Amino acid sequence: MNIIHKSARVFFILGTLFYAGVYGAAAQNGTNEKTVLDLKKYQYLSIVLPQAKPDATEARKAYYQQAFPLGSQFGLKREMALKIDHAIISDYRPSGAIFYSYPNKASETALSNHPKWPDIKAQRPKAWEELRIYSAEVHEDININFDPEKSYTLVVAWLNSEHPTDYATYLESIEPMLADAGGRFVYKMKQPIFEAHGSELPAPGQLTFVEWDTLEGFAELRRNEAYKSVSHYIASGTSAIEFYRLSVPAS
Repeated sequence: MNIIHKSARVFFILGTLFYAGVYGAAAQNGTNEKTVLDLKKYQYLSIVLPQAKPDATEARKAYYQQAFPLGSQFGLKREMALKIDHAIISDYRPSGAIFYSYPNKASETALSNHPKWPDIKAQRPKAWEELRIYSAEVHEDININFDPEKSYTLVVAWLNSEHPTDYATYLESIEPMLADAGGRFVYKMKQPIFEAHGSELPAPGQLTFVEWDTLEGFAELRRNEAYKSVSHYIASGTSAIEFYRLSVPAS
């Protein structure tokens, strides 16, 4: 089961590794074909975290050659991608976070119900060790300019049903402290639909993306005494987390 359960050790690892700055700088002086995620309310967003299967380039090519022509008939669009530089807390090793959109949820449902789609999906295990897909309707307009000079983190959180509001309390409490440390929330996907061919994980409760001005931002946040007073909410509010550092890939 590719998921790391919470413990006091998790927070020690987080602080030590961030402080050491071992994750490498965000891509410098490079841009990809698109770094802006611009979506309207009621569009449907899918975030894909793929772990490729070695020596399966042709299998992936064959999948794409079938999936995208069909998907485009229903408005499927590849928006952009971020590179996952390090899986900080996770046994899963995806290469990136790829953002796809549909005009609305009905469009995604129509593609899923197309008679050709099950056979196309069945090809995924030949091409990827695992393909994790998190999807949700966009509840307000999104316009995020991902900056190659900055660093990004993603937390995938499975919420603790015994304390269902504690994680939200944690995020709300740290927002002003986050700003002081040069960080900001850029997107939260709540209660996503989860799909994966390589695991039997339950759906997480939330995906949270943070933009950081520097690699040391999280270590600075943790040194804040006010942060220490609320950090217990992440332990009580989650049953498990995955934590990734991302950057804008260089062209």
